[in-house]
Amino acid sequence: MKLLKLVIVDDEPILLQGLVKTYNWNEMGFEVAGQAQSGEQAIEVIKKVKPHVVLTDIRMKQVSGLMVMEEIQKTELDPVFIVLSAYRDFNYAQQACDLGAYAYLLKPIEEDKLQETMQGAYQTCMEKLESEERYESWENMIRKDSTSFLQVVVQKYLQNKISYEKMQEVFAILKDVIEEGDRFIAMCVDLDLTYKITDALNYEAARLELIQSLEELFSERYFFWHFEKAEGFHVFLIKTKENATVREIAQILEQVKREQKSPVTASISKPYKGLDGIRRSYEEAQGLFEPICSSATNENTFSIPVKKEEKAAKSDCEEAGLTIVNAVRKNAFKELKQAFIALIYALPHEEELQIRYIHKVMLQAEMMLNDTYGMTEKLQKQFRNYYSNMESLTAAQAVNVSYRILGEAIEEREKYAESGENKCAKEYMTVALSYIGEHLQEEELSIVQVATQIYLNPVYFGRVFKNTFHMTFKKYLLQQRMEKAKRLIQDGCESIGTVCEQVGISNASYFSHLFKEYTGKLPSEYKKDYEE
Repeated sequence: MKLLKLVIVDDEPILLQGLVKTYNWNEMGFEVAGQAQSGEQAIEVIKKVKPHVVLTDIRMKQVSGLMVMEEIQKTELDPVFIVLSAYRDFNYAQQACDLGAYAYLLKPIEEDKLQETMQGAYQTCMEKLESEERYESWENMIRKDSTSFLQVVVQKYLQNKISYEKMQEVFAILKDVIEEGDRFIAMCVDLDLTYKITDALNYEAARLELIQSLEELFSERYFFWHFEKAEGFHVFLIKTKENATVREIAQILEQVKREQKSPVTASISKPYKGLDGIRRSYEEAQGLFEPICSSATNENTFSIPVKKEEKAAKSDCEEAGLTIVNAVRKNAFKELKQAFIALIYALPHEEELQIRYIHKVMLQAEMMLNDTYGMTEKLQKQFRNYYSNMESLTAAQAVNVSYRILGEAIEEREKYAESGENKCAKEYMTVALSYIGEHLQEEELSIVQVATQIYLNPVYFGRVFKNTFHMTFKKYLLQQRMEKAKRLIQDGCESIGTVCEQVGISNASYFSHLFKEYTGKLPSEYKKDYEE
């Protein structure tokens, strides 16, 4: 146990020595560092010894215990005072409390009461000492590395982890960090999230280059703090005295955008004065940044109408989704764009449902791509990135990311179709697949019928079909019919007979047999599981 310094004061010599020698002060956590037989002597001893605790009689000749307390309060010393008295004098007790006395004990002192009081005083002193040590360490750290420390402190202040009052203390210690007339401008900046999904390989490198460029250009002109938010975007807090700095920052940002050639999103606050201005500028920039991230970023993007004239039917969404998949199947850019426009106006009002429909379209498109030409590693990664970032996307962003990914899928398919290994099928296979998709409800749909549509010999068409898609025409047709049946059941189609009609299998028993072979469940079981 660390021993704290104790000074004992009493103008009765016998009582003073009794206090000093009767009690085991060490067990209570103290060493008697000084003693005094008068108020005048007590003031001198306290100033010299600088004790943690003073145990003093309250009634003494000439200079009382209360006068000693008043005199010490004029110095920088702040010992804990415990006052002793042989009288139950409320007036003295009240004055002692007003002067900050820790306790008021009556003589003769009860040992248990003394033990309890001294333990409490010891705990109070230790807490004060630890607080002073932390403060001294904190102050030294601030002075030693003020730039890095301020960076962390400002960030915690904006996260509401440090109070305004504590920030005032920090700036008071450092001095000259915020001068008269200083203003703060906040800028939030990042690369567009769609870039991360569609070009993950270059995203991090481009992002690092963006931040390094901004840091380099800002450091040439301004004092600033920079940190990365948990959400991923970066924040720059720039100190200035000129309102025109906002325009300069915007010009620097435009310069970096031109050099980067990457989709940069950013927001810049107005300038605000002083310590209050740090938080105000940050909150304004962040408030502006969120809607910017959710909106379209260039001419090749879509936005979802906020208000619609009438409620979109569920079937309209399904039809638009199938049209998108068929457009990709046919490698038709123009049809893809028109299909996305149709989907946008068919989506329901609720954003959660909008995202769910877009996700469904992407799953259908991915299945179709895998079943036809297959997907490149780059395209597979784009789909994975899309699924893993779904929760971070707004509906508008989901539409734009999906459009870009499927547009790139068409580009990849066209490259593949033009390659030598698929040259024999490039002119007619997409037409054949589109025809199959549009005529699944026809029970008589056959390889002969499809081959006739594209003017090929059925035997030759069947061989090329198998080489291209690694499955027979019959298996592909069955697969497409079963997948369509699954979608119809998932979408709430009530009648199995209706499902049979839509997939071109008139015999319900035979359909149920095929469906169970394909999914492992009867249509009724599949429907029940999906509803649950």
